[in-house]
Amino acid sequence: MRTLLLYYSNHHRIRSLCEASAKEGTVDVLEIRDRYERGRLWTYTAGTYKALRGIGSKIEDIDFNIEDYESIIVATPVWGFNPVPAVNEFLHRVNLGGREVSGLLIHPGNSAGKAGDILRKRIKLAGGTCCGIVSVPHNELKQKNCDIYSYIKLKFQRAV
Repeated sequence: MRTLLLYYSNHHRIRSLCEASAKEGTVDVLEIRDRYERGRLWTYTAGTYKALRGIGSKIEDIDFNIEDYESIIVATPVWGFNPVPAVNEFLHRVNLGGREVSGLLIHPGNSAGKAGDILRKRIKLAGGTCCGIVSVPHNELKQKNCDIYSYIKLKFQRAV
């Protein structure tokens, strides 16, 4: 069973934890990237506005074959209690074709608000079956210092 970890990150540390999840033959990792360089000002203004409205942003093309994967993990920061615009755009473009999809919400505080419900809905609209959403403060990920895939597996095992 092959898994695809798709992530968006504007933090170097989170990016490295996602990239560390790659496992030969079982887990592939791809980054969802904005087409244009975005700074903090854009993130806190236009980016948060777009996230609140559920609007996407221009992203680079992602080259993968959905048929190669049985499950997908979508990891996204939370801006304004919503998934980021780049992840919104990805979910608007892709047909998940009934694949099992798990979500990871990376947020700065105590709560991601309703971002989990919103991500679950967008996964369903993209044709995926949402297995669950894990919400974690980015400081906890940094402290645990484990790869994202292992962290999600651990969280889902505790929930079962």
